[in-house]
Amino acid sequence: IIDCFELPIERPRNLKAREHFYSNYKKTTTIKALIACNPNGSITYLSKAWGGRSSDVEIVRQSGFISNNLHFPGDQILADRGFTLREEFATACSSELLMPAFTKGRRQLSAQDVEVSRQISSVRIHIERVIGLMKSRYSILQKRLPVDLIKSCRDEVQNLELSRADKLLTVCAALTNLGESIVYDSENESK
Repeated sequence: IIDCFELPIERPRNLKAREHFYSNYKKTTTIKALIACNPNGSITYLSKAWGGRSSDVEIVRQSGFISNNLHFPGDQILADRGFTLREEFATACSSELLMPAFTKGRRQLSAQDVEVSRQISSVRIHIERVIGLMKSRYSILQKRLPVDLIKSCRDEVQNLELSRADKLLTVCAALTNLGESIVYDSENESK
């Protein structure tokens, strides 16, 4: 199950950087990352942080998530309507991208489309819960992140692949996985 999430950052002084990090959706400067979890709510993938201006589709393409190394043929990836990458997943790794149906010029969805969309949404909500849990559990993710967490000139000189923001998100994701699951298991609770 995939989605992107944004975290606010301080406004960069450099105009080019400010343009790169400005999110039209959030109306502020942000970093954005692709996150994936399995149906049990465990985080299975986290991309590097991108500027808030980057689109979800661009991040999925550029992050290497569409790869035979990460997906087996026949895997199903659940996503929101904005992830219009069905063909890329099918051709690159023989995986199926499932999204809730949308009307596309029709007045309403068929009963079958409504039921399939409901089922996809009932599982896809786990990624929203995982993101919410990660953001609420770690107070550092609730504040505007300092701009110096983003890759600096010193990082580039030292050829570091990950910025401090990338490392911070990775640690928060790993610690989230170590906590209790977000998925309620009614069978184990009743015993």
